[in-house]
Amino acid sequence: MEHIRPKWLKSTKGAPFTGIGSLEADILAIIWESQRATVRDVYETLREQRPIAYTTVMTVMNNLVKKDLLTQDRTSIAYVYTPAIPGNEVASTILDSVVQRLFRGRSNLALSHLLGLKDDLNPEQAEELRKYAENHFVA
Repeated sequence: MEHIRPKWLKSTKGAPFTGIGSLEADILAIIWESQRATVRDVYETLREQRPIAYTTVMTVMNNLVKKDLLTQDRTSIAYVYTPAIPGNEVASTILDSVVQRLFRGRSNLALSHLLGLKDDLNPEQAEELRKYAENHFVA
């Protein structure tokens, strides 16, 4: 079965491993936290962190709609944006992409790095850790 990549992950503009850029990630984080926001809401939040133009925020949010990461409700004067995909699903897809591209699919090496281990886990150790986590932490 062929794995179909999400539309947003196919982006090659500045973010070939993740499909989303830094500003897109910041905007998505704001909307995932609030669950709904206008351009003004996002602009005001970002403006507290750095100088940014309102039109930049608006353009990026519209691009996120085109990438199917946000939905846009046009029934009000100010458009309301909501997540089209849960944040944990996007994060999982990005992490999988990074493991495939940078670690050549060796999740045991990525896991070693994420755990801050001095030495890399071998595949058997990674599998043992996965089974342990599945038995103790997954509901």
